[in-house]
Amino acid sequence: MAITLEQCKKYLRIDTDYEDDLLEEFIEASELYLIGAISNYKELYGQNEDFSKIADKLRLVLTAEMFFNRDGRNDSRTDYSYITRSMMNQLMYYSAEEVINLEDGGEPTAADDDR
Repeated sequence: MAITLEQCKKYLRIDTDYEDDLLEEFIEASELYLIGAISNYKELYGQNEDFSKIADKLRLVLTAEMFFNRDGRNDSRTDYSYITRSMMNQLMYYSAEEVINLEDGGEPTAADDDR
């Protein structure tokens, strides 16, 4: 369910093929970034639909960030936007055990509400 080059180009509004190789590198780098930032990413991606949808959107955002700020000269920000940080935090607090319970028809527990 990973994002494709075509999805990325549509998101970035790119019509040419000139920088496809660079975009593919950034798509791969965005996945590696998430794998490094979210401890259970590989375990949950593809196993939980909500997690995967958020991860795919976040990969598009990270790819755009890398693409448009690749030289670093025009970027005076010191952090990602609120929505990017929020999506990252949501993925970081997914619990594999909780996801399995809920997918099997279980009810959220009080511990689930603490995340």
